Amino acid sequence: MAERHVNLLHKKVGYQFGLTTAGWFFFLLMIFIIAAAVSSGHNLLYLTVCLFFGSFITMGNAAVMNLRGLQVERKEPEYLFAGTPHPVEIRLKNKRRLMDSFSLEVREISPRNEKPFGKVFFPLVGKGKEVKREYSLVLPGRGWHDLTGLVVMTRFPFGFWERSREILAPRRLLAFPRLFDAWPGHPSQLAVDGEYLGRRIGSGDDLLNFRDFQPGDPIRWIHWKNSAKTDRLTVALFHHPQNRQVIVCLKTCYDSQPSRTFSNHFEEAVSWAATAVVELLSRGISVGYMDETCRITPALGEGHKIQILTHLALVKHSLKGNSGSLSGDAASPSMSQEVVYIQATVTGVHIQAGQQDHLLQEAPHG
Repeated sequence: MAERHVNLLHKKVGYQFGLTTAGWFFFLLMIFIIAAAVSSGHNLLYLTVCLFFGSFITMGNAAVMNLRGLQVERKEPEYLFAGTPHPVEIRLKNKRRLMDSFSLEVREISPRNEKPFGKVFFPLVGKGKEVKREYSLVLPGRGWHDLTGLVVMTRFPFGFWERSREILAPRRLLAFPRLFDAWPGHPSQLAVDGEYLGRRIGSGDDLLNFRDFQPGDPIRWIHWKNSAKTDRLTVALFHHPQNRQVIVCLKTCYDSQPSRTFSNHFEEAVSWAATAVVELLSRGISVGYMDETCRITPALGEGHKIQILTHLALVKHSLKGNSGSLSGDAASPSMSQEVVYIQATVTGVHIQAGQQDHLLQEAPHG
């Protein structure tokens, strides 16, 4: 979790205040009573006006006191995906020793005064206590997103005044492409199964060969069904996971200027590429990535996944130029590699999986 600490005590940001709907009704009622007192001259009405006016001012000051001595912390998830709810933790601590804070709301400021990303409500924060709440942050698309800051507001005690304080806490978040729940069609279509050229022995799921049991071999290696069939102890040898490599190819350069509909299809294609990368790596398959401007060699691990997803979060479609091309005439690699080829079209997204169907030529390593 990435943490952003914001302290209200050290932020010199002025208070903002305004009347709520109930506050305006109370204010108009007070004006009506003042007019009645002036026209009639009754002392009781003047006394009522003074009580109303005094309570009105007292409620405003109480709202200001309710915001003092507060400390706010924001904690975002380390990795975020577009269109997926992610919990953002807001911690609110009351550092005062003598007074509790009541009815507090913390909002995440969105740029351009749009609808806030999220908000949390704290009914009570006791003196010297810390309270945690979470809201769901949903980023609309992949790429960079800016969080401007936080607003702490209250309508304490009776909801006539709304007092707030803005805390400038800028934070830039990178949203990875949206992930789909399932691969289109049968899951086995994500990559082609078959024999591999690799001969490294490992603990994968694909059988390489059988051989006779030798002293020192683990008992768990014995293949009892084959041993019963051959009437001698045999062990099963499996491929090393790195014997299987899959290249995810995404076409990013096109002949004509993309339309808005095509741009939506390209975003879908990027999401399918990210889904393929995450799904294949979760199966223990070594995954690489290619497009016209970038080539990432196949590998395993969390860091490798983040490298590919970061590139996919920032990749853009462009007109075809000298950056490289996707072609089916690439030379065969030294190890068996499967290819998942993804291309946006004017009608949707074209996905093809197979052995060396398409490879990228003339693309620099990234």
